[in-house]
Amino acid sequence: MSPTASPSPLPAGWMEILDEVHMRLDHAIAATNARMHGMPAHEAANLVQARHQEVARWHERLRRLSAYLESAEQVVQSVDEILEAEEARLRQHLAKSGTLRQRLAEGAGGAIGYTA
Repeated sequence: MSPTASPSPLPAGWMEILDEVHMRLDHAIAATNARMHGMPAHEAANLVQARHQEVARWHERLRRLSAYLESAEQVVQSVDEILEAEEARLRQHLAKSGTLRQRLAEGAGGAIGYTA
């Protein structure tokens, strides 16, 4: 038995397209390498320094934003605590009002039902 060649999993013509893409990528990499080697060293150092300064500025902005958010969170927490205390006070007031209403109803019922 002779081994048979298995058909390609790619549609017809795709091998040529992939070869073309590979060739273009190789060309782009070579052109980029040539530009990098042609760039003076001090330009690369300046680029690195500029990027570092930009990252440092973003870091400082993020640090300030984080501090601002932390202080805002503290304010929200304080307001939440005040609201909880006021809610508890209101519930106590409602409970006292309910008790007073019940006493008044009981007192009024006794007075209405009172016969001399």
